Amino acid sequence: MLHIGIVSTKNYKEEINKTKRFGAVVQVDSIDKLNHANVTLEAVLLDDESITTRDFEDVREIIPAEKPVFYHMKNIRTDLVMQKVSRFCALHNITLLKEGLTVNQVINEMSKQLLKEDFIASNRVVSLFGTHSGAGVSTTTFNLAKALSERINERILVLSLNTWDPADYFYKYKGEYLNEIKSELSSKTLTTDRLLEAVHDNGHFLHLAGNKDIKIQRYYQAEEIEHLITISKEIADVILIDSGPHFDNACATQAFLSARIKLLVTTQEEKGYKGYFPHVFEQLIKPHGSKSDDFLMVLNKHQPEMSLINEKDLELALGMERAATIPDMSTDSLVAIKTDKFLYDIGSNIYRKPLDNLSNLIIGECNLQTKTNEPGTKSKSFFKFGFSKKGFERA
Repeated sequence: MLHIGIVSTKNYKEEINKTKRFGAVVQVDSIDKLNHANVTLEAVLLDDESITTRDFEDVREIIPAEKPVFYHMKNIRTDLVMQKVSRFCALHNITLLKEGLTVNQVINEMSKQLLKEDFIASNRVVSLFGTHSGAGVSTTTFNLAKALSERINERILVLSLNTWDPADYFYKYKGEYLNEIKSELSSKTLTTDRLLEAVHDNGHFLHLAGNKDIKIQRYYQAEEIEHLITISKEIADVILIDSGPHFDNACATQAFLSARIKLLVTTQEEKGYKGYFPHVFEQLIKPHGSKSDDFLMVLNKHQPEMSLINEKDLELALGMERAATIPDMSTDSLVAIKTDKFLYDIGSNIYRKPLDNLSNLIIGECNLQTKTNEPGTKSKSFFKFGFSKKGFERA
């Protein structure tokens, strides 16, 4: 088994020993102490609380260049810092892990690369993101949940994890809010009973509304949201996460890492495909090895106007396959919220069809049982993957 060296003050050793994936684990708090390890180390993990990029040269004097070294930074604050860190990692052949990972997620990422194991947090988590504010992530999430509830018997849970929008206005919400269970998330004492007490059952799916405390919008930690998603899996068969358009926070990071399916909701507005998201991709997504086509695109509020970008050009601009095109239903959307009804229920067939297609995708990918199936039978996948577009990485 591989022997691992760790330079960190976090509890990596204890957690790695629990998994029994590796051999000896030598954990120290400074680089020079690696020299005193009584075993030959095959790989090393560094974190930014104990190591800076200036120390990389010293690390490589101890650990030969052919042996893997991983570096984890909890929070990279600017694009210039990201560029610097990425360059120094490349210079010394060190693998930069995604920022915002929890201890267990760091271990899983190392296992995947060292042991060729693939850890998928869940095959029944679907996360929806937006290219910009106003793209319609929350509206799409709720109406997709309603559409899915028409097709399956399994329990659906919607988590509103956009900390700038609690998304409690689509119907008469009577549950608690994300900020009201934050202390239990911080202490990792949230239980299934407590979560079931906090969520609202609207008769179609469960829903936990998002953060309503403006002062703590950016103070949710990765471990807290990982804990929430872990407990959520115990009370629901499929989870839809409304992640909103902000990618620079723990909620969005955990939604991205946990998801089997990642949907990116956009519109024909230039600020979406030319403005915010390209910067997000270059500064937050690409540096950690993820690709634009890790997402499936949902074109929302589509208008077939000749002056607006068309569907195929938008696919090329964002570098990802389009899963659905949802027509503009702005007036009906306002009526739906005013009357506490879902747009899926009052909208026309041209609105319902793309949501039904997305439901097909989720049913197939997550191996869910439809209401029309005989007991014990499963729905077959409706989509085949294997996309080849290079997205923003193209010349």
